Amino acid sequence: MDIFDTLEDRVEQLLARKKALEEENAALRAEASRLAEEKKAVAQRIDSLLEKLQTELDS
Repeated sequence: MDIFDTLEDRVEQLLARKKALEEENAALRAEASRLAEEKKAVAQRIDSLLEKLQTELDS
């Protein structure tokens, strides 16, 4: 192989790696968003339970 073949292979590897990282980044962002929504839902349920407890204690 001459230097241009080596360079071409390296560029192709880097482009493939870039694409893989972009896909992984998108998947991780989607997962983070899903987890944030879950956290928000859990916090709302906890708040609701605390309100019920407070109402019961105040009665």
